[in-house]
Amino acid sequence: MDSIVLKGSRYSGNTIVSNCFIDEYMADANGAQLKIYLYLMRCIEADEPVTVPLLADRFNYTETDIIRSLLYWARKGIISIEFDEERNVSGIVLNDPSEAEETEVSLPKKTSSQSSDKKQHRPYTASELSAFGDKAEVKQLVFVAEQYLGRTLNPADMKTLLFIYDELGFGADLIEYLIEYCVDKNKTSMRYIEQTAMNWAEAGVKDVAGAKAEVRGYSGSDYFTVLRAYGISNRNPVDFEIEYIDKWQKDYCFPMKIILEAVSRTMKAIANPSFPYTDKILKGWYESGAQSLEDVEKKDAGFKLMTASSLVNKSSGQFMAQTGKKEKKNKFHNFPERKYDFAELEKQLLRK
Repeated sequence: MDSIVLKGSRYSGNTIVSNCFIDEYMADANGAQLKIYLYLMRCIEADEPVTVPLLADRFNYTETDIIRSLLYWARKGIISIEFDEERNVSGIVLNDPSEAEETEVSLPKKTSSQSSDKKQHRPYTASELSAFGDKAEVKQLVFVAEQYLGRTLNPADMKTLLFIYDELGFGADLIEYLIEYCVDKNKTSMRYIEQTAMNWAEAGVKDVAGAKAEVRGYSGSDYFTVLRAYGISNRNPVDFEIEYIDKWQKDYCFPMKIILEAVSRTMKAIANPSFPYTDKILKGWYESGAQSLEDVEKKDAGFKLMTASSLVNKSSGQFMAQTGKKEKKNKFHNFPERKYDFAELEKQLLRK
C-alpha cells in the first residue's frame, strides 16, 4: 500500500497540540483515537511516511481499528480523509480544531462490481406501508419520531422508516435511538437519519448497545478487543460491559495492554468471562500506582518476595518455639522438687 500523504501546519522541533483540541475534543476520545491523532501530528512534523498497516503495527491495533479512528476524527471535522479508487486512505488533512465542523463521513461507496450486496431502496406499495404502519411497535415509533422531529411524518418519511426497519433490519428501539442521536446533533432531515442508519449497518450495528459503541468510536476497537480476549464474539458489547471498559480506560487510565493482561489472568483463574473479577484485579493495580506492565511485574515480584519472606519467618518462629520450649512435666514430676542441705543435716544428727 502506498504511503498516505499528510497535509497540515508544520512546527519545528515540537509537536504542538491545540488548546481547543484539548478542551473540546480530548475528553470524549478513546485511547486509540488519541494515539492516532497525536501520531499523525508527529509524522507531519517529522515528514515521515504513514500507512494504515504501519499505524496498526505500531500501536498493536487492527487495520479496521485504525480506519475507524480516522473516521471518528473525520466526523468530528478534525481531519479530512482522501480515498483512492480502491477505497484505500490516500491522504489526510489535519484541520484547525477551532474551525472544525461535525459531518457524516463513511468509507466511499463500492464500485458496481462490489456493491451488489449494498442495501438499496425498493419501491413500497400502499398496502406494504399500511401493514407497516398498523404494527403496534411501529405506531409507538412513529409517535416518538414525530415528537423528536417536531412534525407529522409524511409518506416519504414512512418509506424511509420502512427501509431502515425492513431492509437494514433495525428494530424499533434502535430506530428510536437513531432518531434521538440525530436530533441531539440538530440534524432532523430524514435523509441525514437514513444515511446515519446506513453507516451503522455497514459498521455491523445490530442493537442500541452497538450503536452507542459506534457513536463513541469504539466499534471494532477497544470494546470488541476486550470481548475477544474473553472469548466472546459475534455480538456487540452490552451496556454494563461498556461501563466497565470506560471505567478502566477513563477512570483508571489504563492502556489496553494492562486491561488485556487482567482479562488473561481472569480467564486463567476462573475460566469464565467476568468483568467484576477483572475490575477487582485492575482496581488493585490502580490503587498500587501501577501504570504499565513493568509496574505490574514489579508488583508481582514484590508480592512473591514478601510471601516467601513471610513463610520463612513463620517457619523459623515455629522452629524456635519447638526447640526453645520447656520440657513438660510428666505425672511423676507434678510436684515441686525439694532441695536439701546435707551438711546441716549431719550437724543436727551429731548433736542428738
